[in-house]
Amino acid sequence: MNAEIIYLDNAATSWPKPPGVARAIVDFLESSAGNPGRGGHALARAAAATVERARTLLSELVGAECCERVVLTHGCTDALNLAIHGIFRGPICQCGGSTKPHAVASALEHNAILRTLHHYETAGVLDLTIVGCGIDGLIDPDEFLAACNERTVLACLSHASNVLGTVQDVASVGARLREVNERALFLVDAAQTAGHLPIDVCNWQVDLLAIAGHKGLLGPTGTGALYVGRRAFPDDYQQPHLSCERQGGTGSIAPVLEMPLVLPDALEAGTMNAVGFAGLVAAIEALPGVDHAQERALTGRLVDGLLGIKGVMLYGLPSAEGRTASIAFNIGSLPATDVARELDEKDTVAIRGGLHCAPMVHEVLGTQELGALRASPGPWNTEAQIDRFLETVARISVRGL
Repeated sequence: MNAEIIYLDNAATSWPKPPGVARAIVDFLESSAGNPGRGGHALARAAAATVERARTLLSELVGAECCERVVLTHGCTDALNLAIHGIFRGPICQCGGSTKPHAVASALEHNAILRTLHHYETAGVLDLTIVGCGIDGLIDPDEFLAACNERTVLACLSHASNVLGTVQDVASVGARLREVNERALFLVDAAQTAGHLPIDVCNWQVDLLAIAGHKGLLGPTGTGALYVGRRAFPDDYQQPHLSCERQGGTGSIAPVLEMPLVLPDALEAGTMNAVGFAGLVAAIEALPGVDHAQERALTGRLVDGLLGIKGVMLYGLPSAEGRTASIAFNIGSLPATDVARELDEKDTVAIRGGLHCAPMVHEVLGTQELGALRASPGPWNTEAQIDRFLETVARISVRGL
């Protein structure tokens, strides 16, 4: 790995990781690598303790009622699939009535939501309404709520766009959704905000929240979680709206053929990525020492710099306010993938170029053909790196005019 690389792809995955992450992974493999929940010996107990520590830290991070309501997953996409499949294959949608369930999502959503909902829409299982966004990437909460009705089973909204970085008012939507339909569940995609912004699932009245471990939380890939609120899975466990989509070993009630009825076991099956969660524990424990003020300052420096380069088209909000450190732009008429490749090969700059797994955003921006470049600084970048990147963009922009 070139030590001089300027890494600006933190919206995809954070890099570098805090030093303790690699050490925790190695330590786990050397001293704790049993199968969590699958045995009573010391190594199994040590692995289980690591997994439960990750669950506890994630619970505290999002303000969950208890750690049992945090289901550990293989990532944010896995968590979103667990939620959506669990609902539309679950009791709430399998009652055999004549009324077709309805879902609402925004045009900003990642394909992990849009493709999964589209699957059920094309199969005739549900009706789907997509709520548009402005060119600034903001969703109007009134418009979003107006799209919900008495048939709405699920409303999906990203806390922040993975393309534009715009932060949505999920608290307002959560507080008012139950006035529209008291049975509708609210699913929030926090892939881009967990670790960057405060999250409070209870006060925001969020029913389901998907978390990525490898982005703002600075952990390894292959880690994530789904918060499951009481409306999605009641305390009495008698009428959960979320069905279990994976069956298998859990380490509890082993003699019976049914899955457990209690969280988190009811939605967790198979061997956990315990080594990954060992790394995630170390990453979350390092978060208090991460300078997010520096990250926000670099975001502002990058936005201001791009706005000052002739031929550069910046998308989304024109400042660092109201956005995460995810900045989409194009350079004249140059295809985004070509620019990203040049930056990588000639300038050792790592950014993302193309269509960013959120196709409807590109329809709003008119970038279906060119795609878009996305630069996303992290807490380890420096002003000098941002300035060098802006100089490189300015050089390339001469060709794009």
